[in-house]
Amino acid sequence: MNKEYRYQLESKRLTGHQPRKLTCPQCGKRKCFVRYVDTNNGFRYIADTVGKCDHQHSCGYHYKPSEYYRDNPWDDGARKRLACGQPQVGHLRTSVPPLPPFQPLPREYVARSLSPRSVFWQWFATVVAQRLGLSEELLSKVFHDYCIGATRRGNVIFWQIDHQGQVHGGHIMQYRSDGHRDGFQGWTHVPLIRAGLLPPDWMLHQCLFGQHLLPRRPDAHVCLVESEKTAVIMAAYKPELLWLATAGSGGLSPERVACLQGRRVTVFPDSGCYDKWSKQMLLTKGIDYNVSKHLEAFPPNTDLCDLLLLVS
Repeated sequence: MNKEYRYQLESKRLTGHQPRKLTCPQCGKRKCFVRYVDTNNGFRYIADTVGKCDHQHSCGYHYKPSEYYRDNPWDDGARKRLACGQPQVGHLRTSVPPLPPFQPLPREYVARSLSPRSVFWQWFATVVAQRLGLSEELLSKVFHDYCIGATRRGNVIFWQIDHQGQVHGGHIMQYRSDGHRDGFQGWTHVPLIRAGLLPPDWMLHQCLFGQHLLPRRPDAHVCLVESEKTAVIMAAYKPELLWLATAGSGGLSPERVACLQGRRVTVFPDSGCYDKWSKQMLLTKGIDYNVSKHLEAFPPNTDLCDLLLLVS
């Protein structure tokens, strides 16, 4: 092992075991994303978004530790290393070309997908609605407000549409009839690129799920959660509040929540993410926010939806 470089891409040669490949945060393809590890800290991962996609030509995602620490200056140790000019990454010194500019998807894709036939929505409209005593009128409003789509295979599509009405992408997720995820997740742009309906270099630029509702409800108190599932269920259970989601624990960043400037916001990190999300929110400007610590009393990865369905 080259001792010069502290941060390296996880490999069997480095750690003694096969790397656990994740779904790429950009192209949405499964088991193709290798993360960086800290060789001075027990080979711990830096973050679930810090790594490189195997699909160098069709995707090209490569988020280096040096870039992550510059984007997250609350990490004091990283800031000191960068200030001293110490090397961060040993595998690839060449810079990755800048990502193509954001190109919104045609709104027609959202309209075509709108359907209650997803397994997720059927579970929500029956089991959850009955347990929480939700009316059909309220369910219909949530369905249309959040533009809940479905694939032909019955997977749900959570569309990300910004406050200007531009479609950033659709997060495809597979759920079982009991409301639990079945492992598969992807993005709508992947099959569109394969079909030649989008250019090969089209790149995903995410926004908050539900962000398009901000102009419609300028005075509503905003609640920010991680999961789209939680946002949808809480929107039906507490409709007086405006529920948005980051679509992942790594989806909270000052850039992504900049659309919340001037708003009153309560942030609900899943249990185990309180410190991480609190540090990210410290970097924001112009947001009147508080970070709830309520979920920290529960097992890791517990969210508001889990508690709501547990007690109902």
